[in-house]
Amino acid sequence: MQKNTRQETYKIVKTCPPKRQGELNFSINSGVFTCSECKKEFEKPWLLKRHSKVHHISNQMATNTVLDKPEQAELIVENTIPDANAFDYLSDEDDSSSIRDEEDNIVDEENDIVDNFFDIEMNSNPVFNAFSDMFSSAAAADEVSMTDNDSEIPEEVFGTIGAINDPTSCYPFCNLQTMILFAFIDGDNDMISQLMLKKILLAMNLIIKIQQETPIERTFKLSRFDALLNYQARKKFKMPVFSSQRISVPGSNGNAFAHINLPSDHLRFLMANPKKSKLISSMPNHTPNQSICLEQGKKWRTHHLFQQSMHTVNGIDIWFGNIVYLKTNNCSICFLVELFHMANKNIFARGLTRLSPAHDFLLFGVHPMKKSMPLSVLPSNVDRDAVFYKVRIVSIILFTDDTSGNHSKQYNPFESWLMRCTALPFKDRNSIANIQFLSTIPKKDGANGVKMFSAEDKKYVLVVAPILWIETDMSCHLELCGLLGLATTFPCRRCYIELRCAKDFVKDLSYFCECHERQTREHYVLANSSPGRDTEISNALKIGMNMPANKISFRDHSTGHLLELQSFDPEKNTLVEILHTILLGVAKYMVIDLVKVVLKNDIATIARLLEFLTDYTRSTGLSRKFTRNLRHSGSFLGRDFKVLLQILSVILITEFSGNHELDLVISCFVELGQLCSLVVVRQVTSDFDNYIIRVDNAVKHLIRALFDYNKGTKNELHKAYCTKLKVHYLTHLKEDIIRFGPALNYETEKGEQFNKHICEHLFYTNCQNTSRNVCLKLAKQVALQHFNSSGNREKSGTGIERFIKDNNESFSRELKDNNDTGDIEDDAVQNNSFGAFVFKDDPISHPRIGLVSGSVVKFPSIVPHTDNDRNNNYAKAVMTGEHSDVANMNLVCKLDLHIFRNLFYIVNLSKFGSYWFIFNNILFDE
Repeated sequence: MQKNTRQETYKIVKTCPPKRQGELNFSINSGVFTCSECKKEFEKPWLLKRHSKVHHISNQMATNTVLDKPEQAELIVENTIPDANAFDYLSDEDDSSSIRDEEDNIVDEENDIVDNFFDIEMNSNPVFNAFSDMFSSAAAADEVSMTDNDSEIPEEVFGTIGAINDPTSCYPFCNLQTMILFAFIDGDNDMISQLMLKKILLAMNLIIKIQQETPIERTFKLSRFDALLNYQARKKFKMPVFSSQRISVPGSNGNAFAHINLPSDHLRFLMANPKKSKLISSMPNHTPNQSICLEQGKKWRTHHLFQQSMHTVNGIDIWFGNIVYLKTNNCSICFLVELFHMANKNIFARGLTRLSPAHDFLLFGVHPMKKSMPLSVLPSNVDRDAVFYKVRIVSIILFTDDTSGNHSKQYNPFESWLMRCTALPFKDRNSIANIQFLSTIPKKDGANGVKMFSAEDKKYVLVVAPILWIETDMSCHLELCGLLGLATTFPCRRCYIELRCAKDFVKDLSYFCECHERQTREHYVLANSSPGRDTEISNALKIGMNMPANKISFRDHSTGHLLELQSFDPEKNTLVEILHTILLGVAKYMVIDLVKVVLKNDIATIARLLEFLTDYTRSTGLSRKFTRNLRHSGSFLGRDFKVLLQILSVILITEFSGNHELDLVISCFVELGQLCSLVVVRQVTSDFDNYIIRVDNAVKHLIRALFDYNKGTKNELHKAYCTKLKVHYLTHLKEDIIRFGPALNYETEKGEQFNKHICEHLFYTNCQNTSRNVCLKLAKQVALQHFNSSGNREKSGTGIERFIKDNNESFSRELKDNNDTGDIEDDAVQNNSFGAFVFKDDPISHPRIGLVSGSVVKFPSIVPHTDNDRNNNYAKAVMTGEHSDVANMNLVCKLDLHIFRNLFYIVNLSKFGSYWFIFNNILFDE
């Protein structure tokens, strides 16, 4: 490295004399230090420190203080003296001989330099030092030495500063409490985040408010350190406790131990919560041809563990298997109850009568014309001394993922498990408050009904919690299923398909789209029946012979215990997850291929594309903007691909068509945009059967486009994407949508976001018992959200409820929604934005595309949809003279019509949710 020979220059900067004692004057200087007694100037701070001994000053404060490099402008402070006129502040004499004499007497005193300005200044303030030392001592003390007396302020501290609220005696701070806060924040090297500082200030303000309202005759006292940190281990405390369980975890080096917050304990708290108890339990919904909730999925409607075994009508508990007398038209019908379900917001009991082998009987109706008929239950011979409990079905979703215990994400790996209740509405189910932490277990090489108190039923009930599905990424799914991995002969967990990642492996297109021999639950059970996975599976590959399980990708793994759960099927309950298969799969393949293969040396085209992407940030149709550089596509996250996929295809098709190589890629992006627009929706309110067909066709069209690109390209850097496992999993997406509803319901993004909170706890543990520490912290958090202890329902005091109602503030971090599905809030109407509108006085009318322009909505008209428009996945609209007042319209969906070409607005159907909405509500000719 070349030596810096630049001659440094110094400049004397004068400041006005301080106006009163205790005041500090500030100015900017580039590196001169002046004695406040004799006005001698020095080039180095330690020269001034040594010179101060001449005046018998124990701690000289430099007039000009340099924090780092002399050439940088720095903050300087001038000490106050009792008599401001005793010195000539305009004098600029420079006794250079004295400086040289001082330099000759110095022998390597560079280690005595004061580190920074604040340490120098605050050392002269005994009050600040006292509080700073108190905070440092409190942080270093253990829980045994922490007592109430540690927070007492020495009397001599107040004696040095005078009246507490006197601004003059507290200078430069406005008051004593401000100085304490500065001592807490900047008094030592302990770090504190802005979020934590906000929460601390809020807590202090609330405590001060309580102290002011506390009667004088009552003692006001803060809790001790031990009482806050270890209350769960103290017998006298009445706080609710969530007890973590210690479990044994088998590994290659023997059994290890970890801690877990059991799902049953979470459900005890939730069932005893009056706000949550009504939401977490639900019965199957048989409303036809729609999918607006998980209860309408095929598994929930057909699996026996998800069927509600009883229902209460007019105080009468009706159980499946009961014989019920129905009174109608002056006659009685004998009805055998088989199950309960909902349809169109009505509750039915399905069973048998003498007249019909299968019949639905309305138990409760919301329609004024639908009223339940009188009924009576046939007495049965039962033990009168037996105790019976109502049964509640509370279905759950499990999420697992790898979590790193350090910032590098390469070492100290953990396996985290989370839980959610499936009956919650979509928005509540994805809220951080409703994601329950189960366990964080260090990863090594090589979980009947429970009696709980129900706030809804006001008594104890039996709670059954079947698993609806387990969501995670592809590698963890393969591990849960006990399969070898991605690079095996048969890597799919659903079927026996043989994939190759080489470009010269070319088969017919039908091979990648057709159904193959299925891996059934029976196959998994057989493979798990022997430790070495050598059990023969008969005719699994239709080759006319039996094959050992370990020869067709099965392996020995402890996750085989999941097969003991009746509600879990490895083939059907490990879902195709769109974050890793589409966004971090096909989308990532194609964007990297576009930038680093097709346009690798075409700098001009990439620059043009970046211009159009930058211009799209002005679009009002998207809530998120794409601001990343395409050349960094290899490091894009899922949220980046979510924005890019909505705009990239319409830009490519309108601005870059005509090049053969580009057209092959554009075709892939068009099909990918259509598929994403279809699957990234929260619900399908009507025509669900047609929706399934369109999704399946979109997957086949995407695979065809990838196959044609593979055959048509001449680029040697291209890879055969149609042979990728993530592409193949899309062929199973149709099955999951039928079984569980739209794919957005089982996207793992919210679980991935929750992992950052787990990582924060892992970073700040001592790594001695991380599983216990994280479980304990998050268990306390759950316990404080509910008031339930030892299985008994407890209610908070009226004072607690009143205070929470009056001070309902929170700094908790909610999980981000990056889906941009077009769903709107009531106040979401913005000027110059496009959307689908309906008239307020006719809310069931068909929506119309509208442009908000000031106080009116202008209505463009969709032109006839041509084959070219259909193939390019867009529609065209032209502005008409029709308009209406904004106050008369309701916005039902946001749309993107940012591009305007040849007198037409281009309706971007790649925007999430737009394709299905437009074709289902506006383009009826399709």
